Parts: sequence; structure tokens; C-alpha cells
Amino acid sequence: MRVFFTNLGCKLNQAEVDRLSRQFLAAGHTLASNLADAELHVVNSCTVTHLAARDSRKTARRGHRLNADMKTVLTGCYATEAPGEAAGLEGVDLLVTNDAKDDLLTRVHEAFPDRVPGSTSAEKSLDIPYVPLDFGLSRALVKVEDGCNMRCSFCIIPSTRGRQRSRAVEEVVDEVEALAQGGYREVVITGVQISEYDHDGRRLFDLVHAVLERTTVPRLRLTSIAPWKFDDRLLELWQDPRLCRHIHMSLQSGCSATLKRMRRPYSADQYRALVEKIRSHIPGLALTTDVIVGFPGESDHEFAESLEFVREMAFARPHIFTFSPRKGTHAETLPDHVQHQTKKERTAIMRELATESERAFWRSRLGENVCVIWEERRGDHWTGLTDHYIRVFAPVDGSTESLVEGELAACTLDSLREDGVSATPVHDSDPELRELSAIRADLSASQPTSSLRILP
Repeated sequence: MRVFFTNLGCKLNQAEVDRLSRQFLAAGHTLASNLADAELHVVNSCTVTHLAARDSRKTARRGHRLNADMKTVLTGCYATEAPGEAAGLEGVDLLVTNDAKDDLLTRVHEAFPDRVPGSTSAEKSLDIPYVPLDFGLSRALVKVEDGCNMRCSFCIIPSTRGRQRSRAVEEVVDEVEALAQGGYREVVITGVQISEYDHDGRRLFDLVHAVLERTTVPRLRLTSIAPWKFDDRLLELWQDPRLCRHIHMSLQSGCSATLKRMRRPYSADQYRALVEKIRSHIPGLALTTDVIVGFPGESDHEFAESLEFVREMAFARPHIFTFSPRKGTHAETLPDHVQHQTKKERTAIMRELATESERAFWRSRLGENVCVIWEERRGDHWTGLTDHYIRVFAPVDGSTESLVEGELAACTLDSLREDGVSATPVHDSDPELRELSAIRADLSASQPTSSLRILP
């Protein structure tokens, strides 16, 4: 079948879609470049907010309305939270909840045998090998854990993802190395909370150390670290230049009173102290975060306190969310819900600060020499990401026309744009870049160049 995957929500969902895509390719299916050309539409849904749930419903119906003969598979968190409602949506032919997502390929073969001629049970039970995707070679996401044992008052994830569980270190290492050998230049370690990683007593430090020691991936990025579960041993690992100077650590509110109602096990002061410690060990760190605005009981004073804290922390990118009550969570039952118009106004103010904070971080890095993984050519510019997650652009000219997708190259950050930072590729002869270029050369040498796809 020609299969089109739609991902809604977080990096964890995207990691699952990437893995499912490889499984379908390995089983002999093809990936459609757009929904109109697909015979099967797989939707990995989200329900973290009521808007995400609404988008999941709309997306699930889209394939059938476009082509009545198209089959639609709905999986993910919305499908798990409201399976009856989800299964009854127009055009949904198969529902696969999160606890069965790893067997989604098998479920599809069983549900649509006429679409998979020659499929056998033995064939479906095979261990699916790594298969490269045609989505670009710059970045791949690897899920190392799932589920959550916390009970934050606003969060539906424990109900949709279940209890926390982790993959074996050896399994993760093998997948990362397979991706590296396939040509990927960066791997993002993701999960609900990777700081909760625990497999046979081996923690996140052990996992990251093993990946750095036993794989050739040029760049490794961590995400979704909990501020109450940060392992100080991790800090020593940033001595390896392959580990990106980027940590995503959710705040949710800069007001301790609000955090307490959210059932977050830290105060604003504790969060501040942790940030100061991390930044003292990782110069140039990009710290990204999540902030919820309009949580029940949030007064004008509490909002002002949270706003000032976000300003003080100078995040590289704060992601701002308007509080959305989710059925079955404790926050839904709390008194003093903030009026819609007030939430809207506060969200606008916080998002304006978030934009200022992001641009201030970009500005603070101007003049810095960095390595960029070039992802693609957009019009007359190449674009890619630095290790500290700055989107950069370089004009297509004599110094860049020979670039290939996934190339790890040194450049200088020059000036701000509306959507990122302009950069200039530099020559290895620049004495200031000898060390940086040596790192780049060492990393590039470890990668198979034959797998790289030259962009037009």
C-alpha cells in the first residue's frame, strides 16, 4: 500500500511515526508524498489540549473525505483517551490505542488482508530492520522511554501513555548506530520524561554515556528532562562536543503557588538554582521550556510573578500554552477557573515575551563560530540548525552551492532575521576555527558519505 503518516503533537509522537514509517517500508509498503496519493492514512493523534483533540478528529476524517476508498488508521493519545468517540468518527477504519501501537503494522495487515496480498503471520512477526527514510538525513528521533508515573494536576498523559517504562540500553545503542550508519547526522533522544529513564537499574546518564561511547553519531540531542529529576552526572558528558548545548526542561509556571496547585514537585527558587548550576557547566546553553498561562486560581499577581520569572530565566525558546482543562484530570475540578478573555490576553503577553527572549538568545550568539547541520535548500538559501537549536540560513552562492544535505559544516553567525540567524560558511584556514574544524572532520570521517543525498 501507499501509506501517508500524519503526526500531531510532540517529538515523542514524531519518533513513533518515524519508526512506524521504517517498519512499513521494511514490510514492502511505500510512503506517499501527500495524502491525495495514499491508500492508507495513519494518524498519530494528540489530546494534550482540547484544540489538539479537535485537530486529531479533523485530521482523522480528512482522508475519507478526500478519497472514499482510502483506509484510515487512528492511533495515539486522542485515540486512547476517547476510544469510543474516536472509533465512531467518519472514515476511521481501524483504531489502535497506544498500548498496541508497537503492533500497528500487524493490526493493519490483519484488518485489510485484501490490501496486503501474500502477507503471512510469520512475515508480520519478523524483527523489522532499520530502513532509511526519504525525509532527509539531518535528524532522527529515537524514543527511549514512554509513560509517566507523575500526577501533575493538568496532565492527561499518565492516562493515555500508562506507567513509565524504558527500553534497554543495548537496543537504543543499536538503533542510534543504525541511524548513524544510514547517514543521519543528529539523533534526538526523546520520551515523555527521559530523565525518568530506568532499565535494569541503568539511568539516563548510563544511556547517554553508552550512546556517546559506542556509536558514531556526530550529534546527540536530549529533550524532555524533568527539573526534579536532573542527574548531576550528566553535566560531565557535555565535555563531548557531540552532545548538543540544548536542554528542554519544562517550567509550566514561574510562580511557586501556581506550581503547587499544578502538583509540580519544585518551586521557582529550586528551578532557578538548577538552571544556574547547569549554565555554569555548559557555556552557551540553549534552555527551552514550556509555560502554561491561565491555570485555575492564577491571579493577576501570580501571572505577573510567572511573567517576571520567565523574563529572568532568559530562555532560548519558551513554548507558551493556554490552560485547557482535560476531562479526568484534577485541574478540571479546581475552583476559580480563569475567564477565557483573561487567558487570551495573558497568553498574548507571555508569547510576546517568549519572542523577545528567543531573539535575545539569537542576538547573544552573533559572531560565534559554530557547526551547523545543513538540512535543506529553501529557495535561494540553505537552512539548518546549530547544536544550540538556532535556525540558520546561508545564501546559495559559491561557498555553499556544493553543500549536501546533512553536511556538518563550520559557519559564523552574522545577523538576525525574522525567522532565525544569517550565517556565513567559513574556510578551515581560519585560525579561530582550527579546533572546530578538527571536530567536524573527525565526526564526518566516521560517517558513510555514500548514503548522503545531494540536493538540487
